[in-house]
Amino acid sequence: MDDSLHETFWAWALNRYETRALRDCLLALQDSSGLVVVQALLYAWLAERGRQLTSDEVKTLEHTMAPWVAHILQPLRRQRVVWRDGEEYTRLYTEALQLELEAEKALAKLLCDCLTLSYSVSVSISVESNLCLITALSAPDDLDSLIAAFGQ
Repeated sequence: MDDSLHETFWAWALNRYETRALRDCLLALQDSSGLVVVQALLYAWLAERGRQLTSDEVKTLEHTMAPWVAHILQPLRRQRVVWRDGEEYTRLYTEALQLELEAEKALAKLLCDCLTLSYSVSVSISVESNLCLITALSAPDDLDSLIAAFGQ
């Protein structure tokens, strides 16, 4: 995917993330199921554009995502959470939050770069058709909550 599409996705993702119900759902599933928020947002964005992911693409995306999440995002998030509860850490918490957002943006670019542009925006598919491919959502209630949150 070229940079302009990555930027289009990122702008869409930030806009959708501002929806409180969706943000709350994404964060709850991140904590309870290990959901990667950027992955869920990307899959929903692609569905809105009529792009059904294939199982091979999902494997490629997950293979690309796994080391970034394990070695960059999760350690940043763990440290940020430690700093959240201390007044003396307010500045570090804020900086860690910004750094985590930049790491998520970089992950979005990595994931977008894995995809080809061979899809038609005229085809209508449901968000569920891509979100159900997220392996972290093993509990049916998790998937249902996420689909409902994207519908708001």
